[in-house]
Amino acid sequence: MTNETIVRPAKRPRQSRKTAPVESVRRELELMKPRLATALPSHLTVDRLLRVVITTLQSSPALLDCDRASLFAAVMTCAHLGLEPDGILGQAWLVPSRGKVQLVPGFRGFIALARNSGLVTSINAQAVHRNDHFDYAYGLNERLEHVPAGGERGEITHFYAYARFKDGGHHFDVMSRSEVDAAYRAGKSENSAWVSGYAEMGKTTVIRRLSGYLPLTVRKAAALADLHEAGKHAALDDLGEIVVDLPEIEASRPAEEMAVPAAEPKPAYIPEIEPEGVELSEEELFALLPPLHLIEILDAVAEREMPEEALESVVGKPLDEVVEAEVPDILRAIAIWEPDLCF
Repeated sequence: MTNETIVRPAKRPRQSRKTAPVESVRRELELMKPRLATALPSHLTVDRLLRVVITTLQSSPALLDCDRASLFAAVMTCAHLGLEPDGILGQAWLVPSRGKVQLVPGFRGFIALARNSGLVTSINAQAVHRNDHFDYAYGLNERLEHVPAGGERGEITHFYAYARFKDGGHHFDVMSRSEVDAAYRAGKSENSAWVSGYAEMGKTTVIRRLSGYLPLTVRKAAALADLHEAGKHAALDDLGEIVVDLPEIEASRPAEEMAVPAAEPKPAYIPEIEPEGVELSEEELFALLPPLHLIEILDAVAEREMPEEALESVVGKPLDEVVEAEVPDILRAIAIWEPDLCF
């Protein structure tokens, strides 16, 4: 018996399934930079947007399995709106839906768009609880008064949103809990996980209803959210116009009907298409929301109308690194914060 040394070629390290697609998307986005820069508003740079998008793709690998054209369209939509889809500040989310990527703006995104327009000086949305003092009236003598209860506030009864405009005007809208339920929970189970994000969704609902009185970018963002909720895939094209994909119906046609030549599907503008279902369940969609302790901080920031740089100074580190035990100190710091400038 002879002793032989069997030499086998060294195994190459297995390439991560996630790395190659991310790098491929990164290269494509680099080529898109001139188009994105043309669409972006002054407060957001193209490099910042691409860093946020790549980070989001790395943390949500399901997005990499979606149609690339829809992903790039969603990034272009972010550029036109000037929203960061990081899922932490709650401005917007990149959501996989039926093999495509959809940008879904949140109510903090609507607030950011309104403020960035230069036409709105103040905007916010709040939940009202049973033990709060709350009074409002429409008409020639409009009023809106809300004083949160100091102790146990009780269950939510209303939501409201308001905006003050640069020209001195204002507008507000109030929705009862039953109206919010009708808007968001028609035909849905009482036990669905979105109940844990009920306050967030209520604020989104009322500010979307207010959007008809707000600048055009806010109305476009609200339309994208409405279309996603209706199961339609939509995005903004290079000109900033809303384009909705036609549903793929060819495969479901009877054979005899397929024999008849059909017009080639092409993008249509709302509301010329029938809704298609959404792939994500409500549980999966709300899993994309920030943790509840971060939402508590963001609510306090929105109520004080604190700018992002002031929040960074108070927190002293990235918001997603904040743990629940640190929240009380941060909330106290936000409560005593005062802007440097007085208007």
